[in-house]
Amino acid sequence: MIRKINAKEFEKAAQLWLDASLKAHHFIDAAYWKNNLQNMQNFYLPKSETFVFEDKRKIKGFISVTENNYIAALFVDPSFQRKKIGSKLLSFIRKKYSHLCLKVYVKNLPAISFYQKNDFKIIAERTDTLTNEKELIMSWALGCKSGFSKRYSADS
Repeated sequence: MIRKINAKEFEKAAQLWLDASLKAHHFIDAAYWKNNLQNMQNFYLPKSETFVFEDKRKIKGFISVTENNYIAALFVDPSFQRKKIGSKLLSFIRKKYSHLCLKVYVKNLPAISFYQKNDFKIIAERTDTLTNEKELIMSWALGCKSGFSKRYSADS
């Protein structure tokens, strides 16, 4: 079931974010993620429109959207990845918004592939000033299947 998060669940969601971030972003020092855990719990989650995927009373993933239709977070508990939870969360949120954008690290190839399979297009590349890692800005719009020139495998 997908539903809006409640404030009592911010701590659980933040821990899920940390666990998934450490796995997905192994190329960034773990201290960076650990140092941002409290910010995620006390600032980012409360300020976002966040929905959780819950099954058997366990939160297995969440998606957060901020102003300007920006997907600030889409994370699935590592032990439940590759079970279509991320796809279900993304499908749910796309029914609420006609266009969305996000950033993903260039080195996070599974995430890039996931978003491309879900019709997101690469629109720009930049360097994240906090981590000094290259990241892609990706965008999706309802009914839009066209994109920019192929830059990464599986990019359409």
